[in-house]
Amino acid sequence: MEWLIKLVQNVFVEIFETPLPGIGIRYEFDTQAGKHLGVLVHRDGQRDVLVYCDDDIDSCNETVRLSTSESASLVELLGGTKITERLSDLKHEVQGLSIEWVSLEPSSFLVNKTIGEGRVRTESGASIVAVVRGTESIPGPGPELVLLSGDTLLVIGSQDGVIRARRIITG
Repeated sequence: MEWLIKLVQNVFVEIFETPLPGIGIRYEFDTQAGKHLGVLVHRDGQRDVLVYCDDDIDSCNETVRLSTSESASLVELLGGTKITERLSDLKHEVQGLSIEWVSLEPSSFLVNKTIGEGRVRTESGASIVAVVRGTESIPGPGPELVLLSGDTLLVIGSQDGVIRARRIITG
C-alpha cells in the first residue's frame, strides 16, 4: 500500500480542505513557486479562485468567481485530462497494475453506502483511490465517504482485482 501512497503523491498536490458551514468548502495548496492558492466551492456549485497575499496568507490579493461551466473550462485548460493520461502511463511503469474508471449506477447496492460498508478492497483486493462527483473530485477518499448514484470511481489494483471490484460496484 505504501507504493500506492507514493504514486498518488506524485500525481496530486497536497491539498488542505476546510469546511465552511453554510458556505461550502475551501481547498488550499502551495505552489512550487511559493504562492498560496485556494478554491472556495460554494454549496450552489460556484467556485471562487483565491490568490493569497505573499506576506499574509489569511488575506487575498484577488478573488475570481467562476460558474460551473467556467470552472470546467478552466480545469480543461489547466490540464485536467493530464491526470488521466498520467494514470494511464503508470500502468506501464508498474507491471501488473490495472486502472479503471467505474460509474456507480442507481441500481448498485453501493449507492448511499460508505466505501467501508461496500467492502470493495476486502472482497477484490483493488482500491477506490478517487471519486469524481459532478465537477468535484475526491482523491484518496476514506472508508467513511458515502457513495452516491452517478459517482465515478477510480479503481486501482491487479487486473483480476479490478475486474472483481467492477463486478461489485456495478452489481
